[in-house]
Amino acid sequence: MLGISITVWIMQIVAVLLAISLGKSIVTYRIRKEETRKKELELALLERRARILEEGKKIAVNLEDLLYKAQIQKEIDDIIRKSGTR
Repeated sequence: MLGISITVWIMQIVAVLLAISLGKSIVTYRIRKEETRKKELELALLERRARILEEGKKIAVNLEDLLYKAQIQKEIDDIIRKSGTR
């Protein structure tokens, strides 16, 4: 009877240790999965940020060109008005 009781206790301890080990493995797997997902999102964000910055630079250059052309047109119009009023 005592031998059976010790065997049952040993089996219960082994089962608890196995459950703890499996639980830790599952938690570790989920944490790593979330970290991988977080890294992927960070990379996507960096790529998108770089693309947006590039587009912003293009828009700034286009705006600068438009302002320059508008200034030239204004100067041409001013010259035409001055020569037309004399």
